[in-house]
Amino acid sequence: MKRGFLTLGLFALIGSSPFQAQDPTNVVLAARRSGDVEFIDSQTLQTLGSMHFSLPVPSSGLNGVSLSADGSTAYVDGPMPSDRHSCCVLYAVDLATFQAKIVASIPGTASRDSLIRSDGIVYPAAQLIPGDPIRGINDGLLHLSPDKQWLFGVKSFRGPAIESYDLTHGGAHQELRPVGLTGDWWPTGVWLGGLFYLNAWSDSGGRLWTVTPGAQQLGSGVPLTQPNGCSPTSIGGITAAGGKLFLYETFGFKVDQTNACGGSAPGGMWTVDPATGHLSEKIATQYRFSYLLPDRQGTALYGLDPGNPYWHSGVRLVRIDPATGNTLATRTLDADFWRIAVVPMAVPPSGAHNVWQ
Repeated sequence: MKRGFLTLGLFALIGSSPFQAQDPTNVVLAARRSGDVEFIDSQTLQTLGSMHFSLPVPSSGLNGVSLSADGSTAYVDGPMPSDRHSCCVLYAVDLATFQAKIVASIPGTASRDSLIRSDGIVYPAAQLIPGDPIRGINDGLLHLSPDKQWLFGVKSFRGPAIESYDLTHGGAHQELRPVGLTGDWWPTGVWLGGLFYLNAWSDSGGRLWTVTPGAQQLGSGVPLTQPNGCSPTSIGGITAAGGKLFLYETFGFKVDQTNACGGSAPGGMWTVDPATGHLSEKIATQYRFSYLLPDRQGTALYGLDPGNPYWHSGVRLVRIDPATGNTLATRTLDADFWRIAVVPMAVPPSGAHNVWQ
């Protein structure tokens, strides 16, 4: 087999981890740009195991991680072999052997249509939707309902919209588009119980839609009260846990308001009332989140704080009580650009492994 730039030869088991998973139903996957993927205990935030990609320097690095629905394969977004500065092809890593192979090319190509990635979990598309695959939706914006009966895709092209797929009736498809919107809007969405919530922001403010599966239209939604954040258009984060819906400003990406706000952009998250659009006072204000993700039971939130707009120092992974905003656990990560996912995983790998092709 021809070996690519990820090659290190046969994988090496460097030793067994002294930590055991405290919660066998949830593991935090954390990928850093320089080439490491860590399997992190969701209670203690200690590393249970890791795998390393040997990447050329410089390169676009690792830019995302997720897990197959059966827990046997890790999917990692990494540099293209033909152009190490270009992002990203999708690698599948067999967690029994740590052998990697490329299974899809860059996002937006037809090669991605065979897989559906929803909230850190990857499913074979044919398993969920028989027949024609889903096209034209970023796989980071696909959301499978908790009962696995509906798949919603959030779209921003030509205005926000939801692509709704009824998985109990062969993937019957319908597009739901808000009425009365003009200009540019930035949408995100999340499931909470049996309802889906679409959040969209523009220069003029934000709106929220409560979407019932099977709905025929979205309507105009409810306006969100003007937050105290520095820039309304940076409120691109929505998450749900503990029966509550949360909004947060996102930091650590190209559009980061820290510098624009004189270094004093407030962190934290708001609880939002979906019936009225009212935003509460912020909680967990000591953190500026790039990601804020729930565990599978909705009992905790996991936040990634970049420390500064360039991830150069102070990067933190935190576990938060959604009822109070109190910190349950925290860990400082090495300075680097990180991506996380919170996934069900009964037996995460232990020890340190090198990935090979």
